[in-house]
Amino acid sequence: MDPWSLARAVVGVAALALATAILRPLHPNPADVALTYLLGVLLASTVGGLWSGAVTSVLAALAFNFVFLPPVGTLTIADPANWFALVAFLVTAVVSSQLVARARTRSRQAETRAAQTRRLLDLSERILSRVGNPEDPGRALAALGQDCARALALDGALVAAWGADGPSRPAVDGVAEPWQGPALEAVRRRCRSLPERPLVLREPGQAPLLVLPLARRCPEPAALVAPLARSPEPGRAEAVAGLGSLAVERQFLMRQITDAEAVRRSDALKSALLSSVSHELRTPLAAIRVAATALQRPDVWADIDGRTDLLRTVDEESDRLNRLIANLLTMSRIEVGALSLDRRPCEVEALVWEGMHQAGRRLDARRLVIRVPDGLPEIDCDLGLAGIALANLLENAAKYAPADTPIEIGGRLSADGRLVALWTDDRGPGVPPGEAERIFERFTRGAAGRSPSGTGLGLPIARALVEAHGGRLWVEARSGGGSRFTSTWPVAAQALAFKRGT
Repeated sequence: MDPWSLARAVVGVAALALATAILRPLHPNPADVALTYLLGVLLASTVGGLWSGAVTSVLAALAFNFVFLPPVGTLTIADPANWFALVAFLVTAVVSSQLVARARTRSRQAETRAAQTRRLLDLSERILSRVGNPEDPGRALAALGQDCARALALDGALVAAWGADGPSRPAVDGVAEPWQGPALEAVRRRCRSLPERPLVLREPGQAPLLVLPLARRCPEPAALVAPLARSPEPGRAEAVAGLGSLAVERQFLMRQITDAEAVRRSDALKSALLSSVSHELRTPLAAIRVAATALQRPDVWADIDGRTDLLRTVDEESDRLNRLIANLLTMSRIEVGALSLDRRPCEVEALVWEGMHQAGRRLDARRLVIRVPDGLPEIDCDLGLAGIALANLLENAAKYAPADTPIEIGGRLSADGRLVALWTDDRGPGVPPGEAERIFERFTRGAAGRSPSGTGLGLPIARALVEAHGGRLWVEARSGGGSRFTSTWPVAAQALAFKRGT
C-alpha cells in the first residue's frame, strides 16, 4: 500500500470511529447501524480506493459486532440470527468497496486516456498547422521534438535525422539541452540502423533513452530520442510515432514540391527571358549590321550626311544594346542575392545628376524640370546603383510621355526627418486601375497598343534597388493625367546626428 492509500485508510477509520461515537448513545436498530457503516465504507472506497474500502469494511464489521450486537463489549454473538446479519454486512461492504474502487479506477483510466487523446489531438493539429508553411528543416524537426515530448508527457525530446552513421542533431539556433549530446552518442553506439519499433536503451550512469523510429520508408527517416523517467504506454508511443512519421514525410514531400515549383518557375523565367530578350537583342544587332554593311560601300563615305547618320545609328543602337545587357546583369545579381551596396553619404543633387547621366542620350530630346529644394540632408546610398534606379524611372517617363511634355523631378524630406522622397512626374497615359503593382513585375510592360519596346525589367530593377537601400517605390496617378513614381531614400547617419544635435 502506498503512503497516500494508507493516509486515506486512516481517514476512513477516523470517520468510522466518529460514526460509532455518535450512534452508540442512541441505541439504534442494528439495521440502521449497518446502513450507516455501509455508507462509510462506500465513502472510504470512493476517496481511498480498494485498500481503504477493504480495511474500513473489516473494521466496520468488528465495530458492528463489538458495539451494537449483544452481548455488547465482546466479539461473540449470542443470537445465531445476528451471525447472518454480520456476515451479510461484511460481504455487502467488501463487494461494495470493490465495485466502487473498480469504478474509481476505470474513471481514472478514462481521464488518463482522455488526456492522452487530447495530447495526440494537439500534436496532430500542430502538425497540420505546419503543412504548406515553408520552414527550415532543422527548425521543423526541433519543433516536432517539442510537440512529441508534450504528447508523451516527457520533459524533453529531440527529433534527429537518421543517416548512414546514425542520428544527427539538426543545426538550429539556440542552446542545446545538456542531455542531447551524450544521448545521441549512446544511440549511435547501440543502433547503427534505424530500429524497427520503439526501443528503450539503458546506459550506465544515464537515464533510459526512448528511441522512436519515424518515417522508416521515407528517403529521409528520423528518430525521436528522449530521456525517460518512466516508460510511456506502448499504444501512446506508437500513436505518436505514427503522427511524427506523417510530419517527417510531409516535410520531405513539401520540400520536394517546393524544389519542383522552383524548377518550374525557373524554367518559366528562362522562357520569358528568352522570349523577351531575343527580340530586343535582335533589333539593335540588325540595325548595327545594316549600318556597318552600308558603311563598307565607297559611295557612302563620299556622302558626309549619310555617313554621319549611319555612325549615329551604330552608336545609338550600341548604347541600347549596352543598356539591355546591363539591366539583365543587374537583374541576375538581384535574383541570386549577389547585390552588394557600397553605401556612402551623398547629396540628393548628386543622385539626381547621376540618374540623368546614366539615362544619357535617352533624355537628350526631353525637357527636364528639376524641383528639388535646397537644404535636403545627405542620403545613405550606393550612388552608382541608386543612379541606375533613378535612370530607369527617367527612361520609363521618357518612353511613355509625349515628346512635347516635360519630365519633372521633385523631392522633399519626410515628416520624421528619416527619409528623403524623390519623384518623377510625367504626362503619359498613366497606369490603369489595378495595375499599380503589376507594372513592377518582371517582363511586364504597358497595355497593348501604347507600350514602347523594352524588356519590362526597368521598373522591377528600380524597385529592387530602392528596397535594397531600405526605401520604397510606388506609383500613383497625377491630377490632369500622367503618373508620379516616388522613391524614398534613408537619410545618412551623420545627417540625423547633426539634426539631433541642433
